[in-house]
Amino acid sequence: MLPSKVKDWMVAGLWKDMDQAIYSVNKLKLLNGAYWFWLMSDYDQNNPRMLQVLVSCGALDYKLNDKHFTNKQSGDEKFTCYCGIWEYRDGKVSDLVHDSCDCTVTKGKFLCVTESGYEISITNSFPDYDMMVKNRDVVVTKFRSVSSKFKGGYIQNPLVSYPSGIAYSKDFDAYARNSRGFQHFYASKMSDLFATCDGELFGRDFQGSFWLERALGFGSTLPWKIVMVNFSDKSRLWYRYFPSKFLNYGTPLEFIFDDMVTKKRYHFSEMKFEYTGSNHGPTMKFSPDMDTIHLSASGDHGEKIHLTAKILDRHLYRYDVARIKFNYNQLVLEVEDIEAVVDGTDLMQGKEQTLSYGEDAYFSL
Repeated sequence: MLPSKVKDWMVAGLWKDMDQAIYSVNKLKLLNGAYWFWLMSDYDQNNPRMLQVLVSCGALDYKLNDKHFTNKQSGDEKFTCYCGIWEYRDGKVSDLVHDSCDCTVTKGKFLCVTESGYEISITNSFPDYDMMVKNRDVVVTKFRSVSSKFKGGYIQNPLVSYPSGIAYSKDFDAYARNSRGFQHFYASKMSDLFATCDGELFGRDFQGSFWLERALGFGSTLPWKIVMVNFSDKSRLWYRYFPSKFLNYGTPLEFIFDDMVTKKRYHFSEMKFEYTGSNHGPTMKFSPDMDTIHLSASGDHGEKIHLTAKILDRHLYRYDVARIKFNYNQLVLEVEDIEAVVDGTDLMQGKEQTLSYGEDAYFSL
């Protein structure tokens, strides 16, 4: 672990609130980058849909999926960078946008226009953001987060050693986080919102989970693994693992389950994560041949959880900078089996899993 004085010098200060994080443009330094990300995942299992938007501004120009992108900051409100949008529907992942974009960020408004004519916008204020994706005059999706109002202030996330404040909505159906941490060569800070959203997607009514994230520090990042499981009653499971304890500020693991029935957050510490494939035994290393995730964990107060999830499809962002490749795999998941028990009580009783999500990021030559 690094001395506290070194940590305080290396990490970035917290944003004051989510609005400041979303509606701001930071000058980039050294290898530091920034990104805006959101993901919508359907509660409807009859024809599940998912949409992901990524606006990624690095400190260095790079190749992404064999296409060259230039990052340019032209003032306190404008910049040029990469924009990607992919969708999952009819059982397949496909790209809608893989373009350069011009972005303008002012107080209360985020607007991104891609070279192919798509517009991505965020307006309004926390937690009721209005978000829209348009292909010229055609609306691809529009929605608003519809969770209950937030109460009180922030509390410290007990699982992490770096500052991480979390606020919950009154009905426990959403939470927001403001955190900072040390990633690789340089500092990072992040704000994210997990909530429920209502709106329209591909011309149809949509209700699902909503993940909005803004981060500073993406340009020099770390390998990670993420599993996010959604339930029809708005409960959510969130797992994030960083292989390097030292390079990630001494905090390699975050594993939580927010249960809408008990209105409690359950923490898990001891964990085991593995992939398997048709011709591969258990391993933590991701590859295109892997088709199943196995995850189990226990908590300090008798909590136990186990899940098996099939990888329905995947999307790869491959960054190529200075001959080093950063492979950012995004996974659409279907949970085949899940058990969660606390004090002999089955928390999965009456729950239905909906379309879920995973990530696996790693470096290669």
